[in-house]
Amino acid sequence: MGQGNVNGQKQRLFIAIPVPEPIAKLLADWTLVHKEKLPFRKWTHPRDYHITLQFLGDTTAAQHEMLLYSLREVKGNPLTLALNGAGTFGKPESPRVLWAAVGGDVEPLTALQAEVVKATRTANFEPEERTFRPHLTLAKGFAGGLLLSNETLSSIPSFEWEADRFVLMRTHMNASPMYEVISDFPL
Repeated sequence: MGQGNVNGQKQRLFIAIPVPEPIAKLLADWTLVHKEKLPFRKWTHPRDYHITLQFLGDTTAAQHEMLLYSLREVKGNPLTLALNGAGTFGKPESPRVLWAAVGGDVEPLTALQAEVVKATRTANFEPEERTFRPHLTLAKGFAGGLLLSNETLSSIPSFEWEADRFVLMRTHMNASPMYEVISDFPL
């Protein structure tokens, strides 16, 4: 587990469900096989796969302490989650993001996300305006070329796992892997 705020500087934080290493490996293997058919500029490092529950952004030391206290109060049960195909965000001819869909206990996952958002309000974080759509980002920045085929997007095997925690993560810009778990919260 990482340290809190270093020297009082702000940290770029978010809350997520991590993907276990064996599932990340299987997903990374799938991306390696399909990368040439999926022309994106930036691919997510396998250790960075996660389901974002809430993006927080730049966080002060005081907010960080309040956040830890509030997140310890969030209760939930372990969730059975699964990868369930893939898709894109953005225009079909130039998608911004390639993602893996999340299936399984989606309703309890959505309820957990709502509880996380409720808890973070006490540390003065505002929820995003867009609707929660659980997914794992695989790649960003379409490089052009052939449009993505539905056959390729639907070829992600349905990997299943039990999510027994959510985490607070810190972003290290321009690093790979880019994210570091700094706190764990069991379900």
